Amino acid sequence: MAGDSTELIVETAHLTKIYQNRQIALNDVSLTIEPGCVLGLLGPNGAGKTTFLRLILGLHRPTAGWAKVFGKVMHPNAADLRRRVGYIPTNPQFPKGMTPITYLDYIARLFGLPADVRKPKLATLIRAVDLLAHSGHSLSHFTPGMTARLAVAASLINEPDLLIWDEPTHGLDIEARRSMLELIKRLAADKTLILSSHNLSDVDEVCNHACVLNKGQMIFHGSLQDLKGRIRKNHYELDLDGEQKAITKVVGVLRALKDFTQVQLRHRRLEVKLGEETPNAALLAQMFQVLAEHKVTLITVRSVGMQTEQAYLDLVEKEEQRGFARLYAEAA
Repeated sequence: MAGDSTELIVETAHLTKIYQNRQIALNDVSLTIEPGCVLGLLGPNGAGKTTFLRLILGLHRPTAGWAKVFGKVMHPNAADLRRRVGYIPTNPQFPKGMTPITYLDYIARLFGLPADVRKPKLATLIRAVDLLAHSGHSLSHFTPGMTARLAVAASLINEPDLLIWDEPTHGLDIEARRSMLELIKRLAADKTLILSSHNLSDVDEVCNHACVLNKGQMIFHGSLQDLKGRIRKNHYELDLDGEQKAITKVVGVLRALKDFTQVQLRHRRLEVKLGEETPNAALLAQMFQVLAEHKVTLITVRSVGMQTEQAYLDLVEKEEQRGFARLYAEAA
């Protein structure tokens, strides 16, 4: 994601945060985020995702390195930069005695918006996040889904150029989550977003780039396609149609081939695992030829497991296995 530094929305260099001289929350993270990027920030609990977001927002000071937003170094007093950012924390909390109208009006006042600007804007946002029927209701009675939608409206009140949302679908039911993902897709048309998420299917659906953190270190940064390209492509399921005797013969033929490490049949669903030494395309072609020779029809074929999730798990697993070897290799 290279580009001229003046065009970058976010740029970090050797960004590091150590709490109380004992907890290394983030270690030497350097990346760039260009306009139009929808970045999925991934990693296990304690990986450093929220610390990374807080450093970009200037809520914490880095121990080493720096973060630039819109070409300027972010720091705790950079209110001019934060005005151009819309932020949603994990599990946002709102004053219980307020309504959506009074809360959004309060936030708009903090941004210095005059009444003739903020009143139409908050009305438009309340309608956009589907809270019109609840606009005068107390926030103390809001469901998690309604609270999440209000947080979205609050993050958009200042018409930000960058949205930073920390676990925006956390705790939402299926309907509320679907609504949130559709909203993110619409916003992605003209906004740059950073989305921290534990839900790999959310990232797979709405993001075009990914950053994977593990124990404070960045172990991947690139396009979502590049992340998927690292997956071990060797496990497939096929739904078949044809005579059961013919399908059984296909299983016998495939089991006799040395590069088919596992072949299992459940009713008419065939599960195969391929060896990693031979290109998977060649083995799949061989398998399709066997099906054709026995007059078995292929209905569907799919890679087992969600691709983004598998690629992410593979990355973290390999990083854990490398341990000190990675450190010494980099030093060398």
